[in-house]
Formats: sequence, C-alpha cells, structure tokens
Amino acid sequence: MKPALLEILRAPGSLASLHLEPSSVVGDETEVGTLRAADGRSYEVRAAIPRFTRINDAGQAQTRDAFGFKWARRETYDSDASRDRVARWCLERYGFPSVDAWASHFLELGRVLDLGCGSGLSSGVWLSSSGWSAEGMWVGVDVSTAVDVARARFVSIANTHFVQADALDLPFDDGTFGAVFSEGVLHHTPSTRAALLSAARVLASGGEMSFYVYRKKGPAREFTDDYVRAAIRDLSDEDAWEAMRGLTMLGQALASLKTTVEVPEAVPMLGIAAGPQDIQRFVYWNFVKLYWNDALSLEENVHINFDWFRPTYAHRQTAEEVRAWCEEASLDVRRFNEQESGFTVVARKR
Repeated sequence: MKPALLEILRAPGSLASLHLEPSSVVGDETEVGTLRAADGRSYEVRAAIPRFTRINDAGQAQTRDAFGFKWARRETYDSDASRDRVARWCLERYGFPSVDAWASHFLELGRVLDLGCGSGLSSGVWLSSSGWSAEGMWVGVDVSTAVDVARARFVSIANTHFVQADALDLPFDDGTFGAVFSEGVLHHTPSTRAALLSAARVLASGGEMSFYVYRKKGPAREFTDDYVRAAIRDLSDEDAWEAMRGLTMLGQALASLKTTVEVPEAVPMLGIAAGPQDIQRFVYWNFVKLYWNDALSLEENVHINFDWFRPTYAHRQTAEEVRAWCEEASLDVRRFNEQESGFTVVARKR
C-alpha cells in the first residue's frame, strides 16, 4: 500500500481516520501491516492491499468467490483477442473515438475510482495507453481477491492502487474522486440501486460517473437465466465452469450454421422483434444466453458464460429504474446508451 492511498482511506461505515502500523515495507510500499481506526476497529494490509471486506450476506459472499475464481484464470481472458474485444465494446458504448481519447478524458477528471475493478481488464484498456500518465491516480476496488490479480497485471503502471472492499461500504470520504468508473459491477451487489448511491457518495460535485448495468430481457430469456443460475448454485466453481461448457458449445454449433430466421411479425409479449435475425443471436437474446465469439478460444467463451450464470447476484434493470436511481443520486445523465445487453450511462454529479 502506497502513501498516496493511505491519505484518502477511511474506516468503512464510520469514515473514521486510519493509522497505519507497518510490519513489512518495500521501498515506499507497505506489504504487510495493520490499519487502526480512531473508532477502535482494525483492518489487515496483506500483499500490499488493505482488506476491508467483512461480508455477512451469503449471496454476496458467493458472488465474491465466483469472481475471485474467474479472474484468477488469466488464460481465459488475458489474450490480445479478449482485450481487443473489451476495448472495442467499451469505446462504442462510452462514445470515445480512441483509447487515448478515453484515457485523456479520465486524466482530466482527476482521481479515478474503478469500482469493482476485477482483474482490471476494462481499465487496463486505457491505463496502458499514451493518453494516461502517472500524474493521474487510479484506485481499483473489488470485493474479491481479483484485486490481487489486478495488482499483478498493473505492476508496471505508476500511481495505481488497490483496495479489497465492499461497494456498499466504501472506505472513502464523500466526494473523494473526480471520476467513478464501474463497468458491469453494480448489478452484482445485493442492490443495484444501493451500489449506485454508494458510488455517487464518493464522487465529487462536478465529477463524472460512468457505468454499465444489465438490462431486463424478455420473459423466456429471464426465466431461463434464473433457471440455469439456480441449477448450478450448489456446484463448486470448478463444476459450474464445466457445466458452462455444454452451453458454450451449443452456442458455437448455432453460430456455425451462419443462417438467419425471418421473424414475420414482432411478438411483444416475448420481447421478440420482427425481421431477419442470425439464428444464434435469435436464441441468445430471446431464450437462453449461449455466448459464442469465433475470435476467442473455447475457454474464453466459457469464461463469458460463467460470468453471466455463476454469480448469485446479477440483477437486470429497466431504463426507467436506472434513470430514477441517477436522479436520486444527484447524477445528471449526459449519455444513456441502450443495447440489448444493458445500459451504459455517463453522468455528472450535481
């Protein structure tokens, strides 16, 4: 843990100041130590990361462990093809012409919080670009041990910091950050709304929040999503991963047909649009998520299906709900990108 991070950390809940008692220091970074709060509580610093997670919610604990397991399997997402897929998808949704432009935008906003950073896959797109510099401060927070993976991946990027903490109980004062970035995370908490409000609390007035959340799908797809998620709930993470293999290979088989189905008339009660649709995507959007991308390996495709079905918490929202929560959080929406998968929002804090 670096001194710059200690300056902004506070005890979760009370936001009491913290005193560091280091046990092992390498250079200016505390590898092992104890953070003691003015209210008497203490928190461990291990592997240079302060640990604030004391999860009592069983669903959140399962979701935490699932993501810790997933992000530790770097061979299933840390390829050029996977990183390129993430970069293109993010640039399209957040509305930037290039990765450098995206990085420069964050640099201008000031201190950045990546809320639910995972292994840093999304932030890594722009942190490694020429548009970012060590003048900017990036703080990655995740409830899982994925923060350890992020630290290993970002070892050569200056002024990056890592915290293991709960999104609903952030260890920072109000208004600490000029930007909050949360790519596909808020819906993996007990309450998307509560997570959004928590994120907005630590955002400074005039600061910018960028986030992506899942969209509610048609009734057949929603039923199947919940059914599969329940069917693998009691499996180990390893067995759940293997259970995704059949789903993934079915997606591959459908994609290989390279054919379309002509829907003659929309079926609103099932959320099905009219017109020609690729057969794999028709099944994917309307009945069951069977992700497949020819540019990725089988294991990379399994990773994406596991990401969807494994977590206990994976809430889906309506546009009206997301806009109402932004208003409640004093966020003025500047960009609201709607896709079949979800909503990408960029908003300014009043």
